Amino acid sequence: MNQTESNRLQEAVFNQTQALIDKHGARLAGTKPSLDCADDLYQDALTFADTAHKEDFHVFRGAFLGWIRLLVFNYAASLVLLWLDLPLYAAILALTSLLVLLIQFVFYMPMLDRFYPKRKARNVYGIIEPEQPVETQVIVSGHHDSARIFNFYIHQPGLYNLRTTGSIAWVVVLLVMSVVLHVVTVPAPGPLIMRIVASAGFLLVGQMWFFASRKGTSGAGDNLVASVIAWQLGRYYQQRKEAGHGLQSTRLIFMSFDAEEEGLRGARAYAKAHARDFERYPTYLLNADCLYDEKDLFFLTSDINNTVKLSDTLAQELADIAKSLGLPSKTQPLSFLTGGTDAAELAKKGVKATTAIGMPWTNAARNAVYHTPEDTLDKVSPSLVGHTLMLFSTWIDRHDSKP
Repeated sequence: MNQTESNRLQEAVFNQTQALIDKHGARLAGTKPSLDCADDLYQDALTFADTAHKEDFHVFRGAFLGWIRLLVFNYAASLVLLWLDLPLYAAILALTSLLVLLIQFVFYMPMLDRFYPKRKARNVYGIIEPEQPVETQVIVSGHHDSARIFNFYIHQPGLYNLRTTGSIAWVVVLLVMSVVLHVVTVPAPGPLIMRIVASAGFLLVGQMWFFASRKGTSGAGDNLVASVIAWQLGRYYQQRKEAGHGLQSTRLIFMSFDAEEEGLRGARAYAKAHARDFERYPTYLLNADCLYDEKDLFFLTSDINNTVKLSDTLAQELADIAKSLGLPSKTQPLSFLTGGTDAAELAKKGVKATTAIGMPWTNAARNAVYHTPEDTLDKVSPSLVGHTLMLFSTWIDRHDSKP
């Protein structure tokens, strides 16, 4: 892909993304706007893809972040139990909170889903077949659902890490104190002091109840623009195919996942449904997320709080291409307690996967518009979108030309 073609596709990406945002607004998973946005992408894919598909699955709205309010409730209940001189039961509640946090957020397992309302969600994708028999598959993806607004990124964002990680730390402190009071005879005034200290901790823990709003962002950079990048790449390769120089042996799948913001449930549903396809053909995933600033571009080598391994080789190949385009790129793992991307769920099924990210990825230093109402298209880097189109297409072409 040359610079002129990149510029043309970049403009098309911005126009299509803005049109979808104007039409559908916030697109929380399991809501009509998210389903309708998926349908619009599907209808567009029908106009140029060899085949287009939409696959419905169920999501339990709000379950992914449900551990937060459970943590607050259990902390308050544990304090009551401590003051009633029942430290064993206080310890059990604190331990329960930490186990739910571990299972639900650290490992992204659906521990709380059954307690939340069941709603329909929708993945959509199109396929461009190669001119020769298929030897490999490449999936280019984003997600069209948008995030709930994180209030802590709006009010005192500089204290985000203290308020979130600090709250979890206070639950650990409460657990330790409860165990000590149950196991050891602490002389007075030790028990009273410990109860007062634990109660003071609720000033930090209690505010977590208001961590997330019920409202959603417009989700331009996180992450509708990445889905539209995939769509425009699909259109680009179909036009090449019609001109007689399409991909030779690589099947291209352009993909938009739903429910990424609900714990990667859309990617998980797709990976489960297509596991046999991944076994039949070597499959690669070029995922993108949060393309805000090209100076911060990097490619993931691990995912889901650094618990799932991604492809070092694929990440490095993309980073090398990025550098050849003049971008200051690198590879890095995903830090603990910073979340996950859709690449993880396909990697679990044997897909060689990575995610391109265009912002710092720590709880203390994310882009200022991340998970806020300011996640609008003007905050997305046009040059990074153009470069992402170029580097993904360059990698696909090189991979397709290998014997």
